[in-house]
Amino acid sequence: MKICYLSFYEAQKEAGRLTDSPELVRAVHDMITVSSNDATGLVVDSITGTTSGPEIGDAAEWERWKTRRNAVNDFYRSRGYTNLNANQKTFCEDAYGREQAFRDGGKNRNRMSAAEAARIFKEIARGEVAGPKLTDEMRSLLARDIAAGKPLEDLELEDARLAGQGLPKGTRLWAKSGDAYDYHHLVGLVALPDGREIVVAVFTKGVKDVPGIIPRVFEMVAAHFATPPSR
Repeated sequence: MKICYLSFYEAQKEAGRLTDSPELVRAVHDMITVSSNDATGLVVDSITGTTSGPEIGDAAEWERWKTRRNAVNDFYRSRGYTNLNANQKTFCEDAYGREQAFRDGGKNRNRMSAAEAARIFKEIARGEVAGPKLTDEMRSLLARDIAAGKPLEDLELEDARLAGQGLPKGTRLWAKSGDAYDYHHLVGLVALPDGREIVVAVFTKGVKDVPGIIPRVFEMVAAHFATPPSR
């Protein structure tokens, strides 16, 4: 979901509805580069005008809070997204207070399809979310070093490095991984050496202990596009 919040954040800045602060810039950086849940909490607060805390007892105030928290959903629905819910913070352990109440017994959890994750990456790459300056800002945050080397301690960066090992030499990769419960995902923009760009979104469930699955899919897709068509 963090890619959703990045895209909305940049779109709000492009429209002049959001002003950066040093802490917000730091939080966005850590949300994307190391997938920090603490940083994501600040980003969600900043882009929706909401805060965590105890349950809100006043019905009218609770409805206003929920309306503000749904700002990201409203943005994506206005762009034609239909299978996406991006209104929850991400936590290392669990949600409490109004955050737990807002989950509505699990019916209001975050969700996103692989197709919509790929579409978000496509829109970022093509500059459809923001202008050139902010598009470059997003691509810089998502850029991943895929050079072979020792395993990295950070799962976010290691996922991309592993996926990059089977790509043609000279390929560049921009990516964001997702890891929660028994889900493990990776979506990335692959720039092949010949200049073509493709978006690959691999969503998995129940195979987190099989690290080769996601890299193999990236390798196979890149190989398909890198192979000249038969005559």
